Amino acid sequence: MHTKSYIISIIILVFVSFGAALAADVTLTPSIGLRGEYNDNIDFSKTNKKDDYIGTISPGLTFGYATDRLDIGARAVVDVVRYMDQTKQDNERQNYGLDASYRMFERLSIRANGFYVKDTTFDTELQETGLVELWSDREHYGGGGGLSFQISEVTDIGIDYSYTKTDYYLIDYTDSEGHSVSLPFNYSFNNRLDVLTLRPYYRNTDSDEDKIDGYGLSFGLAHTFTETFTGSVTAGARYTETEEKPSGRSDNDWGWTADVSLDKSWQTASASLGYSRDLNYTAEGELVEVNRFSLSTNKMLTSKFSIRLAGSLYFTESTGISRNRDTRYYTVAPSLNYMITENHSMALGYSYSNEHDKMLTNDQDRDRNMVWLTLNFNFPQKW
Repeated sequence: MHTKSYIISIIILVFVSFGAALAADVTLTPSIGLRGEYNDNIDFSKTNKKDDYIGTISPGLTFGYATDRLDIGARAVVDVVRYMDQTKQDNERQNYGLDASYRMFERLSIRANGFYVKDTTFDTELQETGLVELWSDREHYGGGGGLSFQISEVTDIGIDYSYTKTDYYLIDYTDSEGHSVSLPFNYSFNNRLDVLTLRPYYRNTDSDEDKIDGYGLSFGLAHTFTETFTGSVTAGARYTETEEKPSGRSDNDWGWTADVSLDKSWQTASASLGYSRDLNYTAEGELVEVNRFSLSTNKMLTSKFSIRLAGSLYFTESTGISRNRDTRYYTVAPSLNYMITENHSMALGYSYSNEHDKMLTNDQDRDRNMVWLTLNFNFPQKW
């Protein structure tokens, strides 16, 4: 498992070097990030909290190349994380990805992507589900592709496929893999200020614990109110069949999904509001329904100083055969940002997170506070 990340990083770097040698329009951006953090509850525990100081160095590289027909993007980022006292939790997070699209004919385009992420359950998985699990390293990787066909100037249809696999280092957790297929149809009207989307889809998740088949149909509408105000609403129905492998029990469940976003910008400020409802598969091999609300605002105080406020609220509940999850989780993070130059910046921030477990009678809450300082340096190069 450990060698997989290094193989992928070598492939991406070779690809970038090859593209830089042959292509005229290439953007290559090396970067380095530095982060110092104080965390008063590194394990997100309810009792026996452990605090620590954490340092992170993040070298990275992004690559971009675009022509009238071909568009390629690649990324490689490594976070070297070190704890002052709890050195057993030292780790190296890694994120590699490749995205490409190609217009084969005037109306037909194809696309493909691949990714590899090594992180912990306290990173992206917490952001996806709002669930505080036991700390564990994990590997998450996959890829996919699709095509789209322009039926007319205002309509297009496509097909998308994706494959994902998740492996955990903690033996108590459940490794899983998934497949999904969707058939989006888009129709633009009102001088392209509105886009109507119809998307049937199928999802499959397979693990040692269970097999899950999901079917759904969603309708969406995206609208441009003004040049600085846009919004979109997507809602649909889903049907899920779950087979529990150890016991042989099966169950089915109907539900609904949603995705809502509003984005507004002013001369010196911006704001984004979002809501989503969908199913996620947890590290413990359980299907949960997640309702997530999010808010992000940014205000320029001067030409270099800005203040930002970000927050998320989750309501997570089990579905299907086993119903033993009912939690509420929220996080709030204000920060002060300073642009040193166009490509160099620093930020000072604070975040507070809290989880409330409704299934417990005692010790229902856990929380943590973090204070952090970051420095980010980008060095874009163009040919």
